[in-house]
Amino acid sequence: MTNPVQDQVRVGVFGGSGYIGAELLRYLCSHPGATISWVTAHSRVGQEIAEVLPNLKGAIPGSFVSQAEGEERIGEVDVAFTALPHNESQNLLPKLAEANPEVRLVDMAGDFRTNDPAGYEKYYGCEHTASDWLPRFVYGFTEFQREKIRAARLVANPGCFATGMLLALAPLAAAGRLQGNVCLLGLTGSSGSGNKPRQTTHHPERFSNVRSYKPLGHQHLLEVESFLGSIDGPEFSLQFVPQSGPFVRGIFTTVFTPGVSAAELAEIYAGSYGEEGLVEVIEGSPDLRWVQGSARSWVGVGGEGGNGVVFTVIDNLGKGAASQGIQNMNLMCGLEETEGLRMAGGFV
Repeated sequence: MTNPVQDQVRVGVFGGSGYIGAELLRYLCSHPGATISWVTAHSRVGQEIAEVLPNLKGAIPGSFVSQAEGEERIGEVDVAFTALPHNESQNLLPKLAEANPEVRLVDMAGDFRTNDPAGYEKYYGCEHTASDWLPRFVYGFTEFQREKIRAARLVANPGCFATGMLLALAPLAAAGRLQGNVCLLGLTGSSGSGNKPRQTTHHPERFSNVRSYKPLGHQHLLEVESFLGSIDGPEFSLQFVPQSGPFVRGIFTTVFTPGVSAAELAEIYAGSYGEEGLVEVIEGSPDLRWVQGSARSWVGVGGEGGNGVVFTVIDNLGKGAASQGIQNMNLMCGLEETEGLRMAGGFV
């Protein structure tokens, strides 16, 4: 494992062999203000990290350790990420937080994103076992939560679809222009389903194919509606249809805004994101390939007459997961928010 350097943030990762955990490691290994102390992987204990993740060869030495060892060594780090399957963080994080009050914790799963245990049970299929901890977490939608994140010790990183939606919806809500039935489409790559093979992610099933799933009932609606509900404005309801696309990385979200023109949209998003280092606003549609492999987000606006449309593109493993987690870590630890995140993605 990398040797700690004075004044650098020491980081531990629970669940480093999955897609999100691996992406966290990719960003962290080149982060100028962080060092990796240990990485757990339940099914890979004792294996060299570079053997499991060859893209990290020469970047991260050492082997995966057990979750039990990570728990024992939590005092060695300043920040720990939990990139575990949904329903597991709620059993781990409370005991880590209670035993280690100085360590900052960033959860990458859905366990602590809302203070709504009934909603959690509805969307995630099990009773929440640490519901008294839900209000202690700050929701980590970075661009709208900076001050809260800076002061936070516990952060719940948003979901990938949720991030794509909120990049479009939060500025509208803040401007008082989110109202009525709001219709959205979100097209995602196969990596959003994790690294365990399933029929819907099997290459022959996915290639050259588009299908919808969980129409109007995706679990990320829970956190999106909860966060937007904290912004004063007119009443609204979200009608969201997620779709699976024939590619690996990225989410392309489309939001229809009847009654809000393209010109007004351009003004709203320029006001929200004009000074952002990792968000670009353009006229027309962005390309998904512009963000794949990067921490960047693009917002595009268009429309005809008094009706508009908004497009957002993110990398579901980047801004939709790991790079947003790094943004939040940077803020929590007093680092420059974009430190370690300005690498460009591939163009083709």
